Amino acid sequence: MTASRSEGMDEIDRIVLGILASNPRMPYSDISSLLEERGYEMSSEGIRYRVQNLFDTTSTFFMIDPKEHDWLVLRTALTVVDEPDAKERAIETLRDDPFWFISSGFGSFDIYAVAIAPTTNEIDDLLNDLRGIDLIADVEYFIETHRTVDINKYLPILDSV
Repeated sequence: MTASRSEGMDEIDRIVLGILASNPRMPYSDISSLLEERGYEMSSEGIRYRVQNLFDTTSTFFMIDPKEHDWLVLRTALTVVDEPDAKERAIETLRDDPFWFISSGFGSFDIYAVAIAPTTNEIDDLLNDLRGIDLIADVEYFIETHRTVDINKYLPILDSV
C-alpha cells in the first residue's frame, strides 16, 4: 500500500516518478519488472494504484525551454510590506495576474512567482503591475535565458534502476 498524504512519498514512489519522468508511456508491467530488479516486488495493479495516488498528491506541468520558444520566462522574488497577513494578501492579489507559479516560504524574500510573456514590453508591464501593488515592498527579477535540468538529481530514473 502506498504512503498516505501525511507520510509523504516513499522510495518506491520516487522510483516510479523517476521512471515515468523518463518514459511516461511505460507500461505498469515494465515498471513492476524494473522495481523487482531493485528488490521491490509489486504487481502492475499495485503500480497503477501508486501512480493514481501520485497524480492525486503531486503537480504535473511542462516548462517551456526559453531557447526553443519565443516566449520569455520571468522569475520574480518579491518582498512584502511589514503588515499582518501581507504575504497571504499579496499572494491572493497575484492570483489575478498571469503568474502560473506562486510560492512562499522562509528566506531572503517572501514570494517567488513565475510568469511567461511573448515580449519584453509585456514583461515590463508585469513588473510595473507588481511594483504598483501596495503590499509589495521590493521586486527582484530575472528573465530566464538558459536552463540546465538534471532529473537524476531530483528523482531516480531508469539508469539508476
